[in-house]
Amino acid sequence: MNRFRLSIAVAVAALALLGAQAAFATTVQKLSLQDLAKRSDSIVMAKVSDVTSSWDAGHKEIYTSISLQIVNPVKGRKGESTVTLRQIGGTVGNIASIVPGMPRFTVGEEVVVFLTQKDASGYPWVMGLQQGKYSIVEKNGAKFVRNDLADTQLVLNGKKAQSVTSPDQPLGAFLDGIKTQLNVDGKIQVDPNPPTE
Repeated sequence: MNRFRLSIAVAVAALALLGAQAAFATTVQKLSLQDLAKRSDSIVMAKVSDVTSSWDAGHKEIYTSISLQIVNPVKGRKGESTVTLRQIGGTVGNIASIVPGMPRFTVGEEVVVFLTQKDASGYPWVMGLQQGKYSIVEKNGAKFVRNDLADTQLVLNGKKAQSVTSPDQPLGAFLDGIKTQLNVDGKIQVDPNPPTE
C-alpha cells in the first residue's frame, strides 16, 4: 500500500472514531432543580415494580415501559397509585438499543422522578432525560437521593456545561426543597419573624 492510501485509511479511521465517541453521548439542555420542578407535569417518589422492553408495532424501534408504584405524589398524580413511563431504547433478545443519557431503571429501585405530560401514545417521559431521575439510596439507615449524569452531555446557553453525579442529598430535605419551590402543601414553614434574644 502506498503512503497516500495509508494516509487516507488513517484519516477515515480517525473520523470513524470521532463519530463513535459522539454517538455515545446525548446532548440535552441543562435544567436546574427549580426548572425541573416547575416544568414537570408531575413529580413522584416511587418504587419500580416492572421494567419491560419490546419492539414497536412496526418493528423499527425498541421501547421500554417502566411501571412505578407511587409512594408520595409530590406534584400532580394525587389519588393515583401507579404510573407507567415509556422511553426509547432497551433490550429484546440479543438486540440492544442504547440511548446515552436515557435514565435506567431496575425492579425494586426507589426513585424520585420528574415527569412530562403524556405523549401522543399516552405515556409520560422523564423530564430532561437522566436529569429528571433521582435514585434513592440508603446509607447508615438514612435515605438520600443521587442523580448520575455520567452519560449525558449538558448544554447551558449554547455552551457545554459540567455533567457530574450530584452529591447525595437527604431525601426529606430534597422533597421539602421541591415543595418549597413549588409553594405546595407540606412545604417547610418558615417563621417570617423569628424570635430574637
